[in-house]
Amino acid sequence: MITRKIPFQEVKRFLALPEEALKFLEFVRNLSREKGNFLYLAGGPVRDFLLNKPVKDLDLVLEGNWEELLKEIFENCKATLLFKSPFLTYKIKLSENFTIDLVTARKESYPEPARLPVIEPSNFKEDVFRRDFTVNALIYGLTPPYEETLIDLVKGFQDLQEGLIRPLHVKSFIDDPTRVLRGIRYKVRLRFEFAEEFYSALYEAEKASSFKKLSPSRLANELLLFFYKERFEDLPLLIEEICKLRLFEKFGLILRKISTEDYEILSLARGELQKRDLEKFFLLFLIDINVENLERLGFQEREKMSILQFWERVCNNERFLKLDIPEKVEVLEKLPPYLIFRLCLEKIYMPFILKFLKELRYIKPELSGKDLLSMGIKEGEKIGKILKEIRKKKIMGELKNKEEEISFVKTLIFQGF
Repeated sequence: MITRKIPFQEVKRFLALPEEALKFLEFVRNLSREKGNFLYLAGGPVRDFLLNKPVKDLDLVLEGNWEELLKEIFENCKATLLFKSPFLTYKIKLSENFTIDLVTARKESYPEPARLPVIEPSNFKEDVFRRDFTVNALIYGLTPPYEETLIDLVKGFQDLQEGLIRPLHVKSFIDDPTRVLRGIRYKVRLRFEFAEEFYSALYEAEKASSFKKLSPSRLANELLLFFYKERFEDLPLLIEEICKLRLFEKFGLILRKISTEDYEILSLARGELQKRDLEKFFLLFLIDINVENLERLGFQEREKMSILQFWERVCNNERFLKLDIPEKVEVLEKLPPYLIFRLCLEKIYMPFILKFLKELRYIKPELSGKDLLSMGIKEGEKIGKILKEIRKKKIMGELKNKEEEISFVKTLIFQGF
């Protein structure tokens, strides 16, 4: 065990946290010291302050039972328990935009490859050895017996200095294949390289068929972290790393060919789609549309069939291209928003879909139903039909303003529409 004294004030300089989080940390630190519990920082926060990077999240790990401290925490801090997980972790909300994870020091065992682990409370040493990479296995003590001490059990500090992503053991990816995807994220985020052991662990996991044993929901969730946790401008690098390692193939997916233009569409979707639609679009952004891919990423049966039917009807036979402009607009407006963006990734459809997204969908009649009533048209189905006809003409560029719309309606009345 390698230890190194680092004053807390030196660590505190890198804590880019709101004031209430710093007060919470100080309270929990004093409470743990009082109760005789070893409290420490682990993982990302320790790695980041050692790299002189700002620490924006806190994982507080306790060698002990958080349940014994929570009552006093809630009595003395403005904090709310969001949830308790089966892995002995507690997510605490301090403010609208800030949460802290309270983690129990634990050990893990994997009864089967790629399955969730069986966990039980343990000590800091076993907690370190359950982690993914050496650079995430450094801990910093906040209370005795290792207060203000950096503890390195796995030569993580050396790997941090040398810029290496190294799994803790050769069976690491057999136990949890999602670690490979996390390793890619760390490599790109930190601009590190993979240690030789990374490739050895990858080989062992492939031999054990661990990648294809990973559940669809866990695979999809891990891929979404590429989008949510990493810088958007790094996505091409992240996907390039996936390709180099042929990871999609290992996970039983077919990665689609992604162009530079596609990232522009993804950027457009980020600013427009609601969270759930955005997640679906990002997953579809990565893959070819087929049954196997949709099942592997956990799309529900009904939604899967809807996507496949649409793809067969509209995309595969290019029927969509034969429609006139108003008909195309009508088709698109009936689609879920994430599917519109996915269709935009197909080069043959991209020009029209972009025009729809940026212009055509916003074209509406200036006349309202009330205006039509005032022109003598009776209330009922006919009003909707006339408004639809007006919109078609506007989309085609045949009506430019309200006056032309009025003239068009008068023509329709004259014709007995």
